[in-house]
Amino acid sequence: MNAFGTPPGGGWGQPPQGGQPPYGGQPQQPSSYGAPQGFGGMPGGAPQGYGGMPGAPSPYALNQAAGLARAQNALSQTGNTLRYMQYGFVALGAVLALGGVALLITVGVGEGLGLLITGVTLAVTGWFTLPKFMGMVGQASAQVGQLAHKQQLAITGMPATGRLLQVQQTGRMVNYNPEIHVVVEVQHPQHGVYQVQTTAVVPQIAIPQAQPGAQVQVRINPANPQDIALVF
Repeated sequence: MNAFGTPPGGGWGQPPQGGQPPYGGQPQQPSSYGAPQGFGGMPGGAPQGYGGMPGAPSPYALNQAAGLARAQNALSQTGNTLRYMQYGFVALGAVLALGGVALLITVGVGEGLGLLITGVTLAVTGWFTLPKFMGMVGQASAQVGQLAHKQQLAITGMPATGRLLQVQQTGRMVNYNPEIHVVVEVQHPQHGVYQVQTTAVVPQIAIPQAQPGAQVQVRINPANPQDIALVF
């Protein structure tokens, strides 16, 4: 060390000139403050799937997928409950109606008429009214299933890029987020460039990105290239 406190051979952190590198003879590599090789400006770029790169599912997509799975389960349970109620109403109504007829024959009109009316009402409710509610639940379940499929595809599909050619709102809102119908020009190394029509739910914060001409991330179903999901 010289009079100025500098070690021989150069500045601090430099190996001595004309000698072996310190610490076991291994040359020291420049540090990037703990950053791994190929990250944070080092050669190689950011890891695949990090910070919005293709392959990284967004927290919004994960939360939506979990919420839609719960909704599907709830709708399935509701449909099963309505189905069991239908069977119970029809069976109980038939039994009460037959009992009312029997009382009409054996006892009298006053005793059997009320039971007959109750039985017929229950049977009609189970046979005609409950199926309407079951149909509404079935439609809701189908819509939720479609949304769940899109969200799952957005997480697990093959990454690609796309350009929005046409954008139109469907008028439907999902968790206060608008649904849009789009025509997308998809670009993928294996499938080339092609156009697809699909729907997507756009988070409120990403609405400015859902404009014609905008570049978007796309996920492709490996079994069906026409089945895609947009990632916002």
